[in-house]
Amino acid sequence: MFNIDQAIVEWRKRMAAGGVKTPAVLDELESHLREDIERQVRAGVNAETAFKTAAERIGQSDLLKREFAKITEVKEFRWGKVVGVACCLMALPLSVWAIPSFLMIPELTAGERLLGSVAVILTFLSLASWRFSHRVFPVIRNPRVRMSASISCGVAGLVWVFVFALLLFSVIVPYLFSNSSAAQRGDFRPVFTMGVVVLWAMAFTAVLGGIAYGLEEAARRQFRKDAPA
Repeated sequence: MFNIDQAIVEWRKRMAAGGVKTPAVLDELESHLREDIERQVRAGVNAETAFKTAAERIGQSDLLKREFAKITEVKEFRWGKVVGVACCLMALPLSVWAIPSFLMIPELTAGERLLGSVAVILTFLSLASWRFSHRVFPVIRNPRVRMSASISCGVAGLVWVFVFALLLFSVIVPYLFSNSSAAQRGDFRPVFTMGVVVLWAMAFTAVLGGIAYGLEEAARRQFRKDAPA
């Protein structure tokens, strides 16, 4: 003889195995399932058939689709944000540290102040772009393609920092300090130039992070828009 309570217990196990693990959601789905079964039974349908029909309807319901949308969102929308935050936070401390220097070092030329300030502003804009960049970036619906794009931005940022560090110590510093007489005269122009170059290197890393974050956010918002209300 068909036991409806046992069937519902097994149904809950299948739903949990399928990804719906939140007890509150399962309880709500079970409530809808039982109401549907009761309506069918009152209409003369036997309990077993009513259960199968109700379970099929639940499987196609907007409530279940929304729950799976949340689960999918948690699984898929991650890499871009991690990469974006990491790249921006890598660049941010140096930019924050450099701001007082532009105000307190009188020896800086107007050109050095301008170039350094633009690099700092670019870094902060990359961080601030998290709130609006989704409007300008394309929506990449394929999660693998989107993840590949985000990881590529992160790898490019790390490779750039590594390459820049090599160039800094093997090429840039020797070139800037090739004139030792400048240091003897107390001319710190090479130091200022090197600082501006480093700021621009970090700004580029922050831009890559902003791109990764923007791509992820654009997809997330579109995903929510497409999900049933």
